Amino acid sequence: MSTRRHGRVSAPRRDFGRTRTGARIIASSLGFGLTLLGSLQVSAQEAGLEEVVVTAQRREQNIMEVPLSVTSYSPEQLEQQGIRQIDDLARLTPSLKFSRTSGVSGNNGSDISIRGIASDVGSATTAIYIDDTPIQIRSIGYFGGNTYPLVFDPERIEVLRGPQGTLFGAGAEGGAVRFITPAPSFEKSSLYARTEIAGGSNAGTTYEAGVAGGTPIADNVAIRGAVWYRHDGGYIDRYDPTITRRLDKDVNAADNYSGKVALAWRALDALLVTPSVYYQKVESDGRSQFWETQSDVNGGDYVTGNYNPEPSSDKFLLPSLKLEYDLGGMQLISNTSWFHRERSQVLDYSTFLSTLRSGSPFGTYANKDASNAFAAQTLEQRNLVQEVRLQSAGPDQRVDWSAGIFYSNSEQDSTNLSASGRIPGVISSGFPQYLGRYNLFDDIGAKDEQYAGFASVDYKLTERLTTTVGLRVARNEFQFDEVRDGPVNGGRRTFDSAEQKDTSVTPRAAASFRIDDQNMVYGSVSKGFRPGGAQAPVDPSFCAADLATLGLTQSPRDYDSDSLWSYEVGSKNRLLGGAVLLDANVYYVKWKDIQQSIRLPRCSFSFISNLGEASGKGADVSVVVKPLDALQLGASVGYNVTEYDEDLRGGNGLLIKEEGDRIGGPKLTGSIFGVGEASLAASVGGYVRVDYTFQGTGIPQNPSTFGYDPGLTRLPETDSLSLRIGVKFSSVDVSLFGNNLTGSHDALSRAHDALGSPLYYAETYPPRTIGVTAKIQY
Repeated sequence: MSTRRHGRVSAPRRDFGRTRTGARIIASSLGFGLTLLGSLQVSAQEAGLEEVVVTAQRREQNIMEVPLSVTSYSPEQLEQQGIRQIDDLARLTPSLKFSRTSGVSGNNGSDISIRGIASDVGSATTAIYIDDTPIQIRSIGYFGGNTYPLVFDPERIEVLRGPQGTLFGAGAEGGAVRFITPAPSFEKSSLYARTEIAGGSNAGTTYEAGVAGGTPIADNVAIRGAVWYRHDGGYIDRYDPTITRRLDKDVNAADNYSGKVALAWRALDALLVTPSVYYQKVESDGRSQFWETQSDVNGGDYVTGNYNPEPSSDKFLLPSLKLEYDLGGMQLISNTSWFHRERSQVLDYSTFLSTLRSGSPFGTYANKDASNAFAAQTLEQRNLVQEVRLQSAGPDQRVDWSAGIFYSNSEQDSTNLSASGRIPGVISSGFPQYLGRYNLFDDIGAKDEQYAGFASVDYKLTERLTTTVGLRVARNEFQFDEVRDGPVNGGRRTFDSAEQKDTSVTPRAAASFRIDDQNMVYGSVSKGFRPGGAQAPVDPSFCAADLATLGLTQSPRDYDSDSLWSYEVGSKNRLLGGAVLLDANVYYVKWKDIQQSIRLPRCSFSFISNLGEASGKGADVSVVVKPLDALQLGASVGYNVTEYDEDLRGGNGLLIKEEGDRIGGPKLTGSIFGVGEASLAASVGGYVRVDYTFQGTGIPQNPSTFGYDPGLTRLPETDSLSLRIGVKFSSVDVSLFGNNLTGSHDALSRAHDALGSPLYYAETYPPRTIGVTAKIQY
């Protein structure tokens, strides 16, 4: 444990620099793969890898026959790799980047992207699906971020790389992540139960319990349900702002609740009706960000000095109705769903307001009252989705096709009540405080309505050559309404409205050639799109200097749509009798009119603008080897560089982005794993799984461009090592696991309140954790 003296931690600030390089990692991975191939024995011919079935093209296919880049996780993989939430999934999936934003201006948001198509503003670039329902949000207010399904009792999770607009709509400009739940079975009963307990140094105890199961009720009725609870132990303590007196321990602990039930009713021989309900709730007393310099980062002792607590709650309800009608040679599928999400949180603004008004996060100003320096924020999301599609049915058809119509009505309401940071009742910025204590009341309502028609056709020109042509035409209508009041708004109430309308056409064409039954090459070209929108203005008084630097007196109220074209070629191969699976591709992306955030460094706010064009190039390579029936090894690497194609300047000629500036995340991401199994006794088996993940350095800032902040240094390379050792007794599985065994504490995000502020907020991996998992399954 660290020793605190004079209100500060005595340990020195960590040097985030490292000596390893991405080139060394690639070389090690290639050497690893070559060693595996060289060690294969003749017995590998009998140790083939299992086939994986996905529905990336809305019908069941072997993953090695799908002409696009897909990663699929089975329940067993998710279990062994300890995947419980989206952070874990992104850590293990190359080219999938997930990050949470730090600092007050980050407002507890998050950003998810695939292949460098990254933007944490406006409409989503990555679609998030639960079965056939999209749940991603549009960023409209002071904080955003999707909600993500907690991982318990899934059928599988699929990550689709590249634009998926033809089948999955405008939110899938860079790709899609699909959480697919298991359907009730008419054939047999099943039971799955899991419990877990874990802990580590400087961290609270994590524990969980859940049960899922299903059974036929009658010849034509079956049911499946699941309930699950998990407490994630926190590892950040809240002290008073001087870091001398602890107020709360493990404030970023979280309680997770999940429940779902589905009923399958075969109303007719040809008609299957499946109603279902999915519920989830996540609660926490604080964010997973810490005060960097005040913490003992090397010792894993993380602290925050927020004056006000920061509780949050995020819950959703998803009822849906699915109809599947067999028409003989074709199938009619209808999905109707209603997604209702409610999120609330409180953010501490004490250091932020002190920085803006005094230049110091701990400075004083007139009538300062830190207990009145917070923001209470809410978000409500309501999505009505209806999709009807007709598709071909039956194996080995010369023509496979699907066509359908899609409708969605997505409404979001965001409210923000920002306390003034001054004594309640006194004058603030020359005006009375709103309701006696607030500087700003902001209520935003947004509505996205989309009508779309789509079709996709696979045509086998020969037994080996298949062509795919797809098209989606969508009409997007966006309405934005805002009410503002309080001293920040000049002491008056204002009403603003704006709207955007777009018609998008997103085609896709692909061709795949089967060299033989085990090897395929493919090429594709596809378009991605996301609609434009409107936004709230930044505070024109706080941000006057920043806006003036850009030649502006106020921030823009709307922004246009953006789009991209993606070109990809790849190869999928089963080698050495199926003992080796190789999936590799290279791609090129051209992205236009990019919706991006322009950060105002002095006032720490930002606004959305369309920032020119960018080009991206990269590759995804995955190899899985099974040299023996009891041994499986693999490695995956993603490489991406997305850069602006031209200089972008503000109204007064100020350089905002320079040609060659990067977008997205690290150039290199990857993972290496090994799984070994052994028979220990009659009906008793053992297994070991090791996972190592890594990603390269973050994107550097360009000191020549507007918004450059010398205090926000480039994020470092990061890595993580996990291990699981288990024993199986028939239907019982007990395992010992360790996460973050190397004790990595590299910064995953980092921010401060404004340019020049010495107080930095950061996030990192949870500390080293050791635990035990027990499950029963039959």
